[in-house]
Amino acid sequence: MKQISKFQNKRVVFVFALIAMFLWGSAVPVTKLSFAALNMAPSEIFTRIYYAGMRFFLASLMVFAYLFVKSRKNAELRLNRLKKRDWRFLVIIGLLRITLCYFFYYNALAYISGVKGAVLVSSSTFITVLIAPFVVKEDKFNRSKLFALILGFSGIIMANIDKGFDLDFTLRGEGFMLISGTFTALVETLIKPKGKRIAAPIITWGQLLFGSIPLMVIGYIGLEHKLNWNVTAVVLLIYSAIISAVAFILWYELLKVNDAGELAIYRLFIPIFGSILSALFIPEESFTPYIILGLMLVVLGIIYLNTVGSKNNSVNEL
Repeated sequence: MKQISKFQNKRVVFVFALIAMFLWGSAVPVTKLSFAALNMAPSEIFTRIYYAGMRFFLASLMVFAYLFVKSRKNAELRLNRLKKRDWRFLVIIGLLRITLCYFFYYNALAYISGVKGAVLVSSSTFITVLIAPFVVKEDKFNRSKLFALILGFSGIIMANIDKGFDLDFTLRGEGFMLISGTFTALVETLIKPKGKRIAAPIITWGQLLFGSIPLMVIGYIGLEHKLNWNVTAVVLLIYSAIISAVAFILWYELLKVNDAGELAIYRLFIPIFGSILSALFIPEESFTPYIILGLMLVVLGIIYLNTVGSKNNSVNEL
């Protein structure tokens, strides 16, 4: 009889997914505050890329320290057990999920508003739901996912409805943000079939390490100005690294044993949490009733998916 992982328990999935989304959502205001502390202008794309590389590289060191301690008692966390194909997989997802994803993400933010960025970054949710069935046979596309997706994305639009969202489209702005979302979706659909034999902390470490180095190199080559570090900036960098390390480990534990399409819908919480936390910690951001309404729609989508949707999945496949 096949043993069921604790990470397949609906309650565990809900709690861990929300923790990961909250951490990634908190990265929104933390990143804004970090740029302000380092006097980074919105147009300084390479400086931002260099900073992102530093953040992810530091996160990889944190995960490596965790692996070093835990691997003494847990053989699954030992790097010397990895095969050549495993190392190749880590390099590929590092380049896709970290290097390319954030290269296009930061380039896009230079040409579009933060509000539109928050909405478009959710495109990875749609793309994951659509392509997951083609990568993993057991991950089916059905009406439950579609309805939950509509509810959740409506929540993102609602949360930003009063902030000047428009329908303009440019390749270097909206186009690059969609490309960034595509790389995120591609990796998330690959984790379950390709990463089953690799422990989630190792996947996280490899991704962060191999993805951060190109970002630092590219950013350093085009660096607009030397970063003048202060206590605030250092603390924010360390916290940002912790966010990446913890959130990715939790998320990949879930992705290895669950439907990528269903999990992707939880990603809609990221811009919602980001909006709430930005309103609380950034002076120029404001808290509006639309954010609460948006959060309610996203929550309704998740509740539907895990109650009514889970009962109907076997009969409503499209």
